[in-house]
Amino acid sequence: MRARFIACASLGVSALLAAACATRQVAIEGGGTPKAIRMVAVQLASDPAPTKYSAIIAPNAQVDLAFRVPGYVVQLHETKGADGRVRPLEPGDSITAGMVLARLRRPDYQAVADKARGARDEADAGIHAAEAQIAEAQAGLERAELDFERVSTLWEEESVTKPAYDGSKAARDIARAKLVAARSALTAARERAVSASGQLQEAEIALGDTELRAPFSGILFERHVDLGAFVAAGSPVFTLADLRLVKGLFNVPDSTLHNFRQGQALDLTVDAFPGDTFHGRVVSVAAAADARVRSFQIEVSVVNPGLKPRSGMIASVQVEETDGDRQVQIPVDALIHDPIRDLYLVYGAEQRSGRTYAKAIPVQPGPLSGSSVRIVRGLNPGQRIIVDGANLLRPGDLVREVD
Repeated sequence: MRARFIACASLGVSALLAAACATRQVAIEGGGTPKAIRMVAVQLASDPAPTKYSAIIAPNAQVDLAFRVPGYVVQLHETKGADGRVRPLEPGDSITAGMVLARLRRPDYQAVADKARGARDEADAGIHAAEAQIAEAQAGLERAELDFERVSTLWEEESVTKPAYDGSKAARDIARAKLVAARSALTAARERAVSASGQLQEAEIALGDTELRAPFSGILFERHVDLGAFVAAGSPVFTLADLRLVKGLFNVPDSTLHNFRQGQALDLTVDAFPGDTFHGRVVSVAAAADARVRSFQIEVSVVNPGLKPRSGMIASVQVEETDGDRQVQIPVDALIHDPIRDLYLVYGAEQRSGRTYAKAIPVQPGPLSGSSVRIVRGLNPGQRIIVDGANLLRPGDLVREVD
């Protein structure tokens, strides 16, 4: 009796296990009743939406102006302020090219220049003295050679003694040595004159560098010193920027880089000036991507006669997409959000063993447009996807298309 009970129990467990396995097999293969679905073809967006970029406004040129020599500031350029009082230059003031912005104390550098000038004049005088010595040595050599020629003739005729002949020859040799020495002295004098001229030029340059002039017209961004301050060589004194021509800088991904080319006209808008459009042209397209953000920088040059856009402002740039950049759109009902993996997907259909199964396709959605949503990445025009019934599906479900 006990054996019969155990046998029956074993048969029951086996039946349950068989049923469970069968159910699992159906789930894996997407068996059961096919779910009714309706499919549509992916379409191109009806209108190519312009892409908007944020550009940072920067001056065409911005430099820190500094003295090449150290010294005490004894003069700052002054201008009349809004209250009518004369004051030193302040940020925002207009600067014209060549304007003397500041001066250092000159006497120290003037003394060095005067000393160098005296050394140069002394070297020039040394040249004149050496030239006179050469003329004198040349004349002495000519006399000595004539005298030696006369004594040589007499020596051949045995009309002079050997000491007289030797003395005339020695006098000629001494005159030749004096000429060589005079010429060497002239060369040395000329070298000293060149060195003295160089030192004078350096001293005059240093003297001229006690004045700091504006290299171009622009706007003063910052003044770093006050009257009476000591400044070191190379230490910034003013920051000057040219805003008559500004540039807008923005980055684009590699997928849209082909939309930009040098000379291309682009319009910029700035929130600070509603209703104003600033016309510019692309002057630079980066040849390599920024290693930090993996995007390419575009530089747009904008003529700015009214000095409205200022450095640091944010401008908007709208670029119309080409046909090759047009996004696709799908009915919003076809888009499914997977909260577990935090991603969006749509369902397509695939055939296996004569049956149709649901297949998940990850996508990157764009903006909504009515009852449709743009798809940035993941779908191609003409690709068929499931619309009706998509929210009830799981990957691998058995499906059946209906009209």
